[in-house]
Amino acid sequence: MSVPNSTASPRSASTLAEGNEGPSTFDGSDHLLRAWGRGLRPDADLTVSEWADAHRMLGSRASAEPGRYRTARTPYMREIMDALSPSSAVQRIVFMKAAQVGATEAGNNWIGFAIHHAPGPMLAVQPTVELAKRNSRQRIDPLIEESPELRDRVKPARSRDAGNTMLSKEFAGGILIMTGANSAVGLRSTPARYIFLDEVDAYPASADDEGDPVSLAEARTVTFAHRRKAVASPPRANVTAWRVRALACPSRSAKAAWVDL
Repeated sequence: MSVPNSTASPRSASTLAEGNEGPSTFDGSDHLLRAWGRGLRPDADLTVSEWADAHRMLGSRASAEPGRYRTARTPYMREIMDALSPSSAVQRIVFMKAAQVGATEAGNNWIGFAIHHAPGPMLAVQPTVELAKRNSRQRIDPLIEESPELRDRVKPARSRDAGNTMLSKEFAGGILIMTGANSAVGLRSTPARYIFLDEVDAYPASADDEGDPVSLAEARTVTFAHRRKAVASPPRANVTAWRVRALACPSRSAKAAWVDL
């Protein structure tokens, strides 16, 4: 009777024995274990204002005071930004304001926070598509380029299939869509967990004859239980004051915050 040949060579047996010793036996294992440990570590529980103070950098293209963002420079914005944090129960912030008080930059801080710490689909609306393009070039691109945490998450526009265009910025877990209140297509193109409506006083009464652009934008959030909406506007017209005050009224479905400067 013949003796069966073993299929295991001395080399493979040695390899198996070494493999039983654990992952520390191959080159690069320490780096792998450290990266795995970092992945298990929870993100810091920051508010939007804390995130801005820690990570936001202002460039000369977007600010008269380049350098690190300081909430203490505009302390009245702290409560407004923090109401947009995941730890807040507020779902809608309406900010009736004067000109140049920092509302747009506060909204940009919220955008940066969402990209870094609470990703999801986001819609940012300016009065027109042209203003949305200008805002993208002058504010959103510097926001991403000058903050390393955001630059690592949004690929450069020059990269192939980067998902980074003038009016959309893709990142892990979400996308930022920018559009104008005059574009019904832009307002109903995608569901959004977050919406930022800026300079609402300049919005047209109807977007391409399809209705109030604020209502069209807010309808994008209805499928999200943990949604956030921020509305900012100077009260320059009676129709705008009515619109902003109507948005600020509490309802059964959403809590609201009202700030009037």
